[in-house]
Amino acid sequence: MRPVALVTGGARRLGRAFAEGAARSGHDVALHYRSDPAGAEAVLAALSALGARAEAFPADLRGSGAPRRLIEAVLARFGRLDLLVHSASPWLAGEVSAVTEADWDDVFAVGPRAGFFLAQAASAALAASRGALLLVSDVAATKAWPRHVPHAASKAAVDALVRNLAVALGPEVRVVGIAPGIVLPPEDAAPDEVARLVSRTPLGRPVGVDDLVSAALQLAANRSVTGQVVAVDCGRSVV
Repeated sequence: MRPVALVTGGARRLGRAFAEGAARSGHDVALHYRSDPAGAEAVLAALSALGARAEAFPADLRGSGAPRRLIEAVLARFGRLDLLVHSASPWLAGEVSAVTEADWDDVFAVGPRAGFFLAQAASAALAASRGALLLVSDVAATKAWPRHVPHAASKAAVDALVRNLAVALGPEVRVVGIAPGIVLPPEDAAPDEVARLVSRTPLGRPVGVDDLVSAALQLAANRSVTGQVVAVDCGRSVV
């Protein structure tokens, strides 16, 4: 029986890349999305072409009990879970003075709060398969990003989840994090600003999507690694 991966936020951008990477590595894929059924269908077609059995699961992870219901639906459909990739994360940019309570709550609800309750609901299934939880962090967790304070703070919380869940769920479940650098800039990002940030990295280029995905999946598959957040950022986090 093929292993099963659940990828949240899998209908677009990095979530889609993680889903396709999981399929290439031999997983069947449960694809979570919130509000883009057409995007999810396109990803399902791509996953099928890669030989994976795949199904889409709509859910608003901000809702009470939504993470648990998502895990229950995936287990009812696939019968097992070997890898949970929590990639879903709102992107909020703006000055501190413009951030609202609703903005803050959305970022934290989809990010670390959903990550925790997904882990809670999936822990027994992951333990049965000796599987892994992969949480997607960001180099923002350890840097000052004054125009992205809720995002940076939520990713710092994700890093704390990696450490604490690794201890709480071990030895049966491994918990790791991946912290991308500049890989897929926000769609509204100014090209000159992206170029400026890229130029400051030691490698002088953006992170390759394939490089990020392969590193994440290798990290999740390594049975001697847990509790670690690894930066794949062309050196951005060290300057």
